[in-house]
Amino acid sequence: MQLSLLSLLGLAVASTALAASTPSPGCGKTGSAALTSGIKKLTAKGKSRQYTLQLPANYDPSHPYRVIFQWHGANDNMDVTVRGTLVQPPNSFRYFGLEKASNNSVILVAPDALNKAWYNRNNEDYEFFDAMLAQISGGLCVDTQQVFSMGFSHGGAFTKALSCKRSSAHRGVIILDGGGPIDGSDGCVSDPIGAMVVHGVSDGIQGGRTTRDLYVKRNGCNAGATSVKEPVANSRQPHILTEYQGCKEGFPVWYVAFDGQHWMAPYDGGSGNNGDKTFTPARVWSFISQFQ
Repeated sequence: MQLSLLSLLGLAVASTALAASTPSPGCGKTGSAALTSGIKKLTAKGKSRQYTLQLPANYDPSHPYRVIFQWHGANDNMDVTVRGTLVQPPNSFRYFGLEKASNNSVILVAPDALNKAWYNRNNEDYEFFDAMLAQISGGLCVDTQQVFSMGFSHGGAFTKALSCKRSSAHRGVIILDGGGPIDGSDGCVSDPIGAMVVHGVSDGIQGGRTTRDLYVKRNGCNAGATSVKEPVANSRQPHILTEYQGCKEGFPVWYVAFDGQHWMAPYDGGSGNNGDKTFTPARVWSFISQFQ
């Protein structure tokens, strides 16, 4: 099913960041044939599923847009992603802050987990992703070379699994405090994919390092020639971004280490989450927008 779907949508990822845009079947659709913002429902693996869709401001059905899937953490739901309710001040971290950071210029997708976690029993969450992507690509104008997933905590762990099992559908992934490799993702060393790993040094940092190293290997980066630094725990030092050198063209690996714990909206010099001060959205948007 996966191969036929991806072939239908033309989602093979090009070998460089300069690959031409590949419009989806939904380009040009208007009126009742097109999707609109709001809660969408579908059936995947025989189960009723839902997600929230946010279209860009002034959506143009003739323009292919980036799509960013955003996977919430365990014990949460899609409303946490949409409203940013785990972060203060109110409404400061909608869609992981990317609605604001992107200037509302991308298609944002907030999937809703079954039983508030991405257990992926019998591949049901993989097929949920397939069904969402097919529905969105069929009803909206999507640049199929510009599909991304990002996730926090358990959603970050599932994003890693998607980067393994659905790598051909993604241009890149962003993992926020997602721990170490899961679901055999450490076995996908031959299939490169753009990757950004953000992790707190007081949040089981070895898991973040292991995840980072997995993508460094997959993308053929020169780990030995890249100087990697991390803030000292409890030092209030600013976050440190490492951009690995020597990676396969078009498949960068970014690693952001911050002085903190299990936070989705960390900020320099402070403790906890703050949607107005966090550096995460700007860094993530910079990573995504490099793929032109």
